[in-house]
Amino acid sequence: MKTITATILVVMTGGLLAGCNIAGPAHPERDGRTYLENHGYPTPFIDRVVNGEKLDHAEVINLSKCRSVDVRFLVARNPNLTHDEIDVFVRDRNDFARSGAAWNTNLSSSQIDILTDDPSHTVYCGLARNEALSENALLRIHKKRNPGILWFAMNPNCPDSIRQEILNSHDDLAKRWLDITDGWKKEGVFKQKGDGRWYKPLSQRTER
Repeated sequence: MKTITATILVVMTGGLLAGCNIAGPAHPERDGRTYLENHGYPTPFIDRVVNGEKLDHAEVINLSKCRSVDVRFLVARNPNLTHDEIDVFVRDRNDFARSGAAWNTNLSSSQIDILTDDPSHTVYCGLARNEALSENALLRIHKKRNPGILWFAMNPNCPDSIRQEILNSHDDLAKRWLDITDGWKKEGVFKQKGDGRWYKPLSQRTER
């Protein structure tokens, strides 16, 4: 598992995002940072945006109006956002920005419902790999929207029934991601809560 480099993983993930109706591989950490640097934002502020650290409400609202969809994606996925702040991005006209909200691990049940019913595959396939969603929510997405087993393979809390479906499939990439996800559990990239569910600490979120 350690032979898989970060570069390969970035390329693979970029390809996955591109497959969800995004024009070319998506690199929000790189492109969002570049946009903010080019517009004169200070480095400590840019680091907070890219790393998903705490932002003031005024900063969130200001960035929600940013012309860069990469920046809006980064802010939308920030788990420190309140539900009201996440709502701003759930309503974004751009589906990549809404997919950032779908990746947010601090979603309310009503927000999960809205994003599950989103017309964009980019959004609900992102929701399928959100480790904060309950098993019932993930099974509902699988049955109702069928985003593809690949995205569930990237979720450390993939329901057993979907996991078995992946193993029985001919989808080599989904199987590979299942192996990667299992490896990250062993390596400590994902941590386990007392209830047995897995999560990725904030410090790990932009590393892989």
